[in-house]
Amino acid sequence: MSRIANFCAVCGSRLIQQQHSGRIRPFCQVCQQPTYFDPKVAVIIFALRDEKVLLIQRAVDPGAGKWALPAGFVDYDEAPEDAAIRETLEETGLQVAIRKLLAVFPKRDDGLADIAIAYRAEIIGGEAKAGDDAAAVGFFAADQLPPLVFFPSVTLVAQWRAGELPLQT
Repeated sequence: MSRIANFCAVCGSRLIQQQHSGRIRPFCQVCQQPTYFDPKVAVIIFALRDEKVLLIQRAVDPGAGKWALPAGFVDYDEAPEDAAIRETLEETGLQVAIRKLLAVFPKRDDGLADIAIAYRAEIIGGEAKAGDDAAAVGFFAADQLPPLVFFPSVTLVAQWRAGELPLQT
């Protein structure tokens, strides 16, 4: 995802590109403020039911039509665990409880997140139904997986299939 800033968020003046804090950044010559682009942080849930993994089918790009673990972005005022619970409910209709931090992924694909935090979760309620940017929700056995998208989903599901994903608390 490209980051662009043309005007200062503090005073509204036009920004220039200038060396600051070790790299070229948008910089305001009027109020001497650099612009820092914060990373987009996403959260991912890995949940099982009856030895099958919970996946959503993407309704929108990137990855429309392919399947991924439930995921979404962390809001600026939200704890990552709370965002994971909220996003899972929005996409799947299922309530989950976070049980374990599984991994933190850097950006490695065309997804919109710069950092992705993955949690193991337990399904504690709700009814599976697609919502938000999910076209469908499903539970899949390790030998019956649909086409997956996004590096974190592909990696976590592959580790699960190989028996290498630390699912115990």
